[in-house]
Amino acid sequence: NNSARIRLWLRLNGGLSDYIQSVMLTHSDLEDGDKLAEINPLRKVPAFVTDSGLKLFESFVILGYLEDRFGEGRGRDSSKENITRLV
Repeated sequence: NNSARIRLWLRLNGGLSDYIQSVMLTHSDLEDGDKLAEINPLRKVPAFVTDSGLKLFESFVILGYLEDRFGEGRGRDSSKENITRLV
């Protein structure tokens, strides 16, 4: 599923727990939807919020952002946010 793609990328690119906070939603969180709707108006997972507050909610867009920001050879300085793709 879409969330699994994100989890797999994070696992393969380990060492990001200092930079990325992962929040697991419960079934009741999904049913209520208000918490998720704050991030994703479509009320679907995965959803991602960048340091600057940019909200991403399609798995391929999130993966593109993660690859650009934290991919191989990229710096992991959380004080800088470089978005190199138009979202």
